[in-house]
Amino acid sequence: MSSLAQRAHPFTNGAVAMALIALALVLPSASQTAVLYLCTMLIAWSTGAGSGVRRGLVAVVPIWVLLFLLQGVLGDAPRIAAPWGGTLSEPGLQWALSQGSRLAVIATASLAFARVFDPHRFLQAAIARRWPFGFAFLLVATLDAAHRLGEQARRLREAQRTRGVRVTGSVAARMRAVPALVFPLLLASLTEADDRALALETRGLMITGPRTVIDPPRDTAMDRTVRWLVLLVVAAAIAWRIRG
Repeated sequence: MSSLAQRAHPFTNGAVAMALIALALVLPSASQTAVLYLCTMLIAWSTGAGSGVRRGLVAVVPIWVLLFLLQGVLGDAPRIAAPWGGTLSEPGLQWALSQGSRLAVIATASLAFARVFDPHRFLQAAIARRWPFGFAFLLVATLDAAHRLGEQARRLREAQRTRGVRVTGSVAARMRAVPALVFPLLLASLTEADDRALALETRGLMITGPRTVIDPPRDTAMDRTVRWLVLLVVAAAIAWRIRG
């Protein structure tokens, strides 16, 4: 059974993700960005994009640790007592929490959107809205590139392991395996790009004029309401920040 995010209109998923990212950049205080991060995780889990939360944590936890050390431990005065002894920088902790939460919202919203992104439904929705097909396909190809490169890298890694290349173990062993992984991946990507360009040209990618929508995704009243709501929330946050 598909999740709520997968059933929603593709533009709705993109609007929610962009709104969360915009709010992360607009909200000024650490407490506000921390609450926004909690809301982002709740939205992702409740709509079936919870894997974006886990992947976002993997991406931002090292950054949180670095921010805590640089700003909380080594930051400027005034300092407060730490629970385990010693002191911590109060403004440094606030800054680390604020910036760490911003990055966490951006990473989680982006990865959750990528988790439920469906290229076919997005293209059909773009054609139905009479978007330029070249622009829509470029956007889809960009969003889908990371997934395809990841799959290609995993297949190449397994192929190199069967040939006796050590791709696990110590850091030195992994560094020695980098050329055996990177160069074939680049060559395979270039070859795939040529093949895809030829296939798209034969299918009339650059032909201008209206295109027929084969399977347009349903744009419900709830989808339109959510898109307008997130737009109003972002506009209100920007106006409040400017006036404040």
